[in-house]
Amino acid sequence: MHCYRHRENYAVAICQNCGKAACPDCCEDTGQGIACCWTCAEELQQTRRLNERLKQSLGIGAQPPLPASVPTYFFFGLILLVTGTYLSFVRPGIDFLTLAMAAAFFVMSAVTYKRFRNSCPTC
Repeated sequence: MHCYRHRENYAVAICQNCGKAACPDCCEDTGQGIACCWTCAEELQQTRRLNERLKQSLGIGAQPPLPASVPTYFFFGLILLVTGTYLSFVRPGIDFLTLAMAAAFFVMSAVTYKRFRNSCPTC
């Protein structure tokens, strides 16, 4: 394949904007791809900026959502903690079973959150 501008030179790349073949003299590396001229290089940069703004506005690629299990475990732990505290005041003695279950749910919530943070290096 030959360069679209210099028919005697072999093409080494395809323009990421217009799809034309370009020789080493015509190629411009934009960091996002190869462009055949400065006009295509500017259009590539504008397209990249537009894509980044679109991703930011839609929340794509920013941060994955928190797993639903983390607030669920925390919520059940909170309910059990309140229930265990209430039962400890109403009945004689401390309701160890309910408080132990609350602690287990809080631990499960913390472990799940820690695993989520460790598996997501961009967060």
